[in-house]
Amino acid sequence: SSEASMLVPLGLDFLTFLSATVLVIPLFKSLKLSPVLGFLFSGVVLKQLGLFQDLKDTERLAELGVLFLLFEMGLELSLDRLKALAKYAFGIGSLQVLLCTGIFTAFALPAGHSIGTIFLEQVAHAPHRLVSIRSVDEAVVIGAALSMSSSAFVLQLLRERGEVTSKFGNATLGVLLFQDIAVVPFLVLLPLITTHGTDLEGASPVSLLSQLGPTALQTVAGLGALLLADRLIMKRIFEMVAQSRNSETFIALCLLTVAGTSLITQRLGLSDTMGAFLAGVLLSETSYRTQVEADIRPFKGLLLGLFFVTTGSSINLQFLQLHWQEAGWILAGLVTIKTVVVAAVGQLFGLTRSESIRTGFMLSQGGEFAFVLLSLANQLRILPTNLNQLLIIVVVLSMALTPFLAESGKVVANKLDELWPPAPRGSPSGGSGVPDPVVICGFSPAGQMVANMLESPLATPGGGGEPPAYLAFDLDPERVAAGRKAGFKVVWGDATRGAVLRAAGVDAPRAVAVCYADKESALQAVYTCRAEFPAVPIYACAADLRHAAELEEAGASRVIIRSVEAGLALGGALLGEMGASEADLAYLKRGIEETIEARTQ
Repeated sequence: SSEASMLVPLGLDFLTFLSATVLVIPLFKSLKLSPVLGFLFSGVVLKQLGLFQDLKDTERLAELGVLFLLFEMGLELSLDRLKALAKYAFGIGSLQVLLCTGIFTAFALPAGHSIGTIFLEQVAHAPHRLVSIRSVDEAVVIGAALSMSSSAFVLQLLRERGEVTSKFGNATLGVLLFQDIAVVPFLVLLPLITTHGTDLEGASPVSLLSQLGPTALQTVAGLGALLLADRLIMKRIFEMVAQSRNSETFIALCLLTVAGTSLITQRLGLSDTMGAFLAGVLLSETSYRTQVEADIRPFKGLLLGLFFVTTGSSINLQFLQLHWQEAGWILAGLVTIKTVVVAAVGQLFGLTRSESIRTGFMLSQGGEFAFVLLSLANQLRILPTNLNQLLIIVVVLSMALTPFLAESGKVVANKLDELWPPAPRGSPSGGSGVPDPVVICGFSPAGQMVANMLESPLATPGGGGEPPAYLAFDLDPERVAAGRKAGFKVVWGDATRGAVLRAAGVDAPRAVAVCYADKESALQAVYTCRAEFPAVPIYACAADLRHAAELEEAGASRVIIRSVEAGLALGGALLGEMGASEADLAYLKRGIEETIEARTQ
């Protein structure tokens, strides 16, 4: 009964969150404002009204939203695309972290009378005890924490705007990935500093390396073992569960994959978000990617919204009211420095001026890892409580400004391009040039025949150019594996669900071919595709006349009856052997087809 009573506050908090979501998010949508701002606003209001009963447990639950977001991003990154991001991660990302950490640390030094302390005391009239930095350790922690950006806010905005796969989106994602890696040494070093009494000011590189070395080797070895185990085991487990054809078991496996890999990487000394991201990348190479993405999306959306609500609730309005000037000046410095650094560095690694500026504005806020670093430093007594609270408020406010900063970056970049047009560059490499695909629902023998015909050079007008792109869906793992091995573009997924089609990137298909052997699956696929794509032609295979009539009523543009087609082919071959002419056979077939078509109307 005691355990049940502990769950009641969490349940009530989640009910409060769902109520706020239903009330606030439609309002912000109607005002054409980002839902992220709606969640933040809800958090501030709910905290002030005292409606949260167990905020700590709610925050732990909300952290799962960030894990699911990183897992979903990993699903969208094939290993080839991850290699392409390396330039941005280790180029722009490394310089951004080093330069921003160095600049913020420089503002906080020398201890006791730094540039930042003097500025805040004279301009913002800040108390010396609040803004005075006591040691190099404290300055470095602040610099490192403020150099991080928010994966949750940035990735959600990129997704809302459809810019995840753009060059600007790739650069942004690359920097965020490097930040995930860069935070690890700081998380390892902080406890060592307090345990061994090491001061960064007097520590030599050799002593730091001797302390970090064993931990780094253990982490790398553990991470390698995890990647190898995932490659060897994960695919087999997914194949086994997929063969059971049980959607609940498949969803449970998806949730287990995210939580399990996150826990393992956390135990290895890495961030839990890194584990979730790696699990997504490994699954992106399998045929299950599309179905996994569709199944976890509802969980991700709700839990990520809860994360934004708890972020808003962490703002201490009373403290902010007392120290709004200090918070305002630190916020302005944070956004300005990070924007300028990224905008300057971006052009060294292939980004245009416009893309660099937009990336700088998009990454100019503080991030979730700032909370982790600042809270850990406060627990280890490296950072005073009041200064910790001030910096957390600054980070939260900067996160809340992310939609505005993203839009400002776009406006500033466009304005600069108008005033000083950039030099013409070669043809952009961001577009894939792949036309909208033909969707094949069901990789049955009929679906395989359609795929074969689409890959034929004769499928192109005039026999020249590229054959039309297609994407096939099927729920038989063995059939999917055999098709992919043979070179067909087929994925494991339920094409009767619109979420699965959207997760596969199908927005405006050229046409849809429904080839499911099962009558109900074929009917549901036609209903779904007609609802999702009202103007797209849908061709469907029917088992018999009655099924054909149902498919046409559901929205199929053209229906082919499998048994009739087989009968016509067999009868035509028989009559041909008996001496019938090609013209007579064509006339006879056309007449029979017209009669059957009339009977299905």
